[in-house]
Amino acid sequence: MKKPLLFVLLCVTSLGLCLGQATQAQAAPPIGAHQTVTRPTLDDKTLVVYPNPSTGIVHFTISGLEGRKVDVSIINVIGTVMYRETLTELNERYTKTLDLSRFANGLYYVKLEADNASQLCKLVIR
Repeated sequence: MKKPLLFVLLCVTSLGLCLGQATQAQAAPPIGAHQTVTRPTLDDKTLVVYPNPSTGIVHFTISGLEGRKVDVSIINVIGTVMYRETLTELNERYTKTLDLSRFANGLYYVKLEADNASQLCKLVIR
């Protein structure tokens, strides 16, 4: 009677050890694996770009970043920064108008960066 009980205890114990090792192996990424680091993003309503699509005169409104340093960039689809400005005197709802009519028609991105967070909005110029 002691041998079957001992056998069952050994099986359960080894099964528990195997399951524990499998769980640990799944929790840790394999050596050489790529890890994605996500950057915090701003609220979707922090930056509003209008009209979109635009013929060149673009307005953007920044909300909720009063008293902070904010970088605004306009980037083309190949990653070239076409316009960049640092804003420091923001109020509760800051609005800026830009004349981008000299830009070629196409897709651009308006990027807002503040406090190690960013937001990206698409902008189409026709």
